[in-house]
Amino acid sequence: METILFIVIGVRDYLVETIQRYDAVSAFLFFFPLVIFFEMPRYFFPTVLIPIIKMFGLNRSNVIAERDFMLLQPSISIIVAGRNEAEIIGDTIDSLLELKYPNKEIIIVDDCSDDNMYEICKRYADKGLIRLFRNSAATGRAGRPVASNLGLRMATGEFIISVDADTSYDYDIIEKMIGPFCNPKVGAVAGNLKVRNLGVSFWTDCQAIEYMISIGLWKRWTSFTKTTLQASGAFGAFRREALSDFLGWDPELAEDADLSLKVRKCGWDIDFAPYAIAMTNVPEGLWQLIRQRIRWDKGTIRTYFHKHLNLMDFRKFPFRNFYELFQEFLMVYLLSFVYVIYLVAMIFWNWKLLLFALFISYLLYTAMAFFALLSAIVISERRSDEWFLLWYVPFFPLYKEIFRWVRLWANFLETFRLGYEESYLPKSGYSGKRW
Repeated sequence: METILFIVIGVRDYLVETIQRYDAVSAFLFFFPLVIFFEMPRYFFPTVLIPIIKMFGLNRSNVIAERDFMLLQPSISIIVAGRNEAEIIGDTIDSLLELKYPNKEIIIVDDCSDDNMYEICKRYADKGLIRLFRNSAATGRAGRPVASNLGLRMATGEFIISVDADTSYDYDIIEKMIGPFCNPKVGAVAGNLKVRNLGVSFWTDCQAIEYMISIGLWKRWTSFTKTTLQASGAFGAFRREALSDFLGWDPELAEDADLSLKVRKCGWDIDFAPYAIAMTNVPEGLWQLIRQRIRWDKGTIRTYFHKHLNLMDFRKFPFRNFYELFQEFLMVYLLSFVYVIYLVAMIFWNWKLLLFALFISYLLYTAMAFFALLSAIVISERRSDEWFLLWYVPFFPLYKEIFRWVRLWANFLETFRLGYEESYLPKSGYSGKRW
């Protein structure tokens, strides 16, 4: 107890001495890593306001409108495009067949698999349960975007749901996912993804926290403010009329972000369906996760700021697009480089102050993560299985710090076009076109 008291007193004395010793510039440098004017609002408003919105039922009119819309039973096409998914495709099809919605079709597109995925799917197709298509071109696989386009051309539904082959779903996801289309301005709907392999490793549990905050909480907020930019490729729905405004998926590193931004460019809104819940497997090991995040971060920069930068032109598009994209540019791209400059400058200027600033930053980020996760759990339908994640909060800022540097590396590669070609995008499926 005496040791703890000694540390607390020492920290207090150093803080007082620091504040008294340095001028305004030094104070700014001290608080800079907290990014107090940007990070705290991003945590604060969703954390506080979303539970209030839910508590007082401020979106109840949406629920009633969605229920009435689904009584019309609009036609739905569910597209699953995959390759070499023999181990899981049967479970995926079974999960989709269990969805109690009468006016649906399930389309499976096998992208030149060299396992027995096609044979497994054919058993279902022979019974008339699904529609099955296969890319058997001599050039080999075409990639997820091209396979999805094939499914889109064959689909007959008024609304399209695109899902990953390794994802499972709640029984009522169609009603929850399609309901927001009762608003004729909505062109796409993002589903609520959660981690299925929860508890497998430290990395899966930290990803579960990420998903709960960035999807379950943050997308509720962007849906409320009409600034949602992306419907996940693992679980997204689209109005056919919106997709007809352009040529479907482009072969992109982040094809889901690209498709979503094209929807926004055509004047459609993107909504979020918090109760349309899908469970997905996430990387269980660190290096597998790092490779995924490098691909994701490169795709974000390439799609958002190389291909669709003109979406920030608020003379042509709504200002809310500029606002959200500017936040992404600032937090995801620009500050990742500024952070390194800041660290180097502070090491040479006052390394003791840097250590103290980083310590205070750690405490603040831990507190913000705790309250954000607590808010996400409170509004979650699966909170009984998620309370234990609060124990990970003290480690979460360290987890985020690791991937701050991963993002920096990805941004560096993308900025200077290093390693630009990706095995994820086969050459046979690349069009090179800009939209």
